[in-house]
Amino acid sequence: MKNYILTISLLVAIPLFAQEAKRESIALTVYNNNLGVVRDVRLFDIAKGNSSIKLLDVPSQIDATTVKITASKHPKDVGILEQNFEYDLVSQDKLLEKYIDKQISLTDDKGNKTEGTLLSSQNGQITLSSPSGILMFPSTIQYRISVPNLPEGLITRPTLIWNVSSNSSLSQEPLEVLYQTTGISWHAEYIAALADDDKSLDLTGWVSVDNRCGATFENAKLKLVAGQLNRVSPPRQTYNLKGGRGSYNAETLAPMEERGLFEYHLYDLGRATTIRNNEVKQLSLLEADKVKSEKIYTYRGGRNAEVSIKFENTEKNNMGMPLPEGTVRVMKKDKDGSFEFVGEDHIQHTPRDEKITLRVGDAFDLLGERKVTDSQSGDHSSRETVEITLKNRKDEDVVIDAVENMGYNWEITKKSMDYEKKSANEAVFHVPVKARSEQKVEYTVIRTW
Repeated sequence: MKNYILTISLLVAIPLFAQEAKRESIALTVYNNNLGVVRDVRLFDIAKGNSSIKLLDVPSQIDATTVKITASKHPKDVGILEQNFEYDLVSQDKLLEKYIDKQISLTDDKGNKTEGTLLSSQNGQITLSSPSGILMFPSTIQYRISVPNLPEGLITRPTLIWNVSSNSSLSQEPLEVLYQTTGISWHAEYIAALADDDKSLDLTGWVSVDNRCGATFENAKLKLVAGQLNRVSPPRQTYNLKGGRGSYNAETLAPMEERGLFEYHLYDLGRATTIRNNEVKQLSLLEADKVKSEKIYTYRGGRNAEVSIKFENTEKNNMGMPLPEGTVRVMKKDKDGSFEFVGEDHIQHTPRDEKITLRVGDAFDLLGERKVTDSQSGDHSSRETVEITLKNRKDEDVVIDAVENMGYNWEITKKSMDYEKKSANEAVFHVPVKARSEQKVEYTVIRTW
């Protein structure tokens, strides 16, 4: 009988568990929260009466309780009697466990062979019983380990097995296998390239599909769903997710088509693509040019003013697509023509016709100082006088929004300039500051409780 050779971390010459069922089509829908739904149509040869059919290359993180198999061509002739999910994948440790009290052989790097009955195998240490006595191998790095055959119960890939009943013999019968799997998710990233005057930007969006579910989806119809779905159970444990080097792949073709799905938004690639296991694939989501934007400076105390970019997600503003949650990286062109990174922010799922504000960093040349110049307290009230000094070290005039958190039940009784009551507890002073100068704002507020 032909032997099977093992090295310390590699298994070779193991035969396939069963012949592959030919794939007719596959569709993959990926959700934000570590979930994928697969619709895999395979062609099976089904014998008349009771028989078994197998699907080998399913994800190792499949939720077997979600599997639904449909015989769309002959629904009245084919019945599913039983389903089994086998995931006890072969490995060197598991293989040696099956050979306890059985004969194996070790061959060193010089070709010397040692045979005996395996007594124990743990953490790369092997103990054999041989005619010459008990042999202990504290390390097997320099040995090849040979076993007679692959023990029953071990398989090379996660496998779905169905016991089916058919009224007739069917050749290449299409069966749709629908299931859910964890280990696959997607997220969006955006690049906003600011114009020279900071009054518009070009926005490009990408989605990254991260596949670690343990299976490759060849030429799959891909859809992505954005939104927060309620799920009853936490993510399932991985049965045997094999490690490996990840890869990164980008496709720059036509952007995706967006449409509503229930209370969520769906993005359809509209063409087939291959999502490989242990791969992050980037796909084009949107391109929007000359989006009107506004640069805003905000002072909230501390030393520097914040700088933000604000724009509207409207059709009038060359946008209008619901934007999935993701990170927006803001770029600015230098005088030599190269784009430089100037900051980033994270946006939530954003419907159309909503405003987007990106906080990209602190303004280097815009400084502030806030101090309380007077304070008095009573039994149910307090009075406070605040002075804010804003400094503009730039060569251009700016407007800085000084935002003050007032708490509740407040009234400004004295002020050096008008303010906007932004909310129940927030006042904003829109302060113009000339180039290379300073501007003070002073107000007195009474709070009651």
